[in-house]
Amino acid sequence: MKPHSVLMLYLGVLLLPVSEGNGLPEVKSRERRFLLGNVLDWNKRPSGDNEVPASRDSSVVDPELFCQGGCLDGWISYLGQCYMFVQKRETWEEAERTCQRKVTGGHLTSVSSAEHNDFLVSLATYHGQQTAQFWTGGSHKKGSSLEWTDGSGANFLQRPLSSILHVFGEAINSFLHSRICLKINLGGQGNWDGSDCKKKLPFVCSYKPNLTPP
Repeated sequence: MKPHSVLMLYLGVLLLPVSEGNGLPEVKSRERRFLLGNVLDWNKRPSGDNEVPASRDSSVVDPELFCQGGCLDGWISYLGQCYMFVQKRETWEEAERTCQRKVTGGHLTSVSSAEHNDFLVSLATYHGQQTAQFWTGGSHKKGSSLEWTDGSGANFLQRPLSSILHVFGEAINSFLHSRICLKINLGGQGNWDGSDCKKKLPFVCSYKPNLTPP
């Protein structure tokens, strides 16, 4: 099985939705571990054995997670966008320039929903074994709302902006009128945090593939 396919299936397993209100979250958790174990075991099988690992319920995997193709090699597809986790530590501005150089239309990733945030956390967790935080394309300057480098609207906020920026961000904005940049913490269940943009962190790039036939 190709490593790229294994990665996509791994991410899909991590992002399997847990039904709310069914009173059985521990059952869903065990099912996720069961499926992930199958994926890893299958990857160790001889290359000539193409038997697909059985799952208890194939309906728990959303096919939309895997069917949005068209990404360049090394990029992971998720709901019509392509993503790459970059382990090299750079400042926020350096990271944005790197994303732009990697591919036409590339930027640091925006975050459009809680599920999207979970995907990014899974992507970073899979690649960044020593990563605790990573840059997104979000930033904030005093007197403005949250902005994304890819031009996306700030339609999703994990929690109030003042809470995300904390005292650190508010103090810097008040005295220096500087920009505060948005990072995601892996150790805090994917919580957002404001940070000095000069800090060097890994990051996630994204772009929208051109699916129009040549």
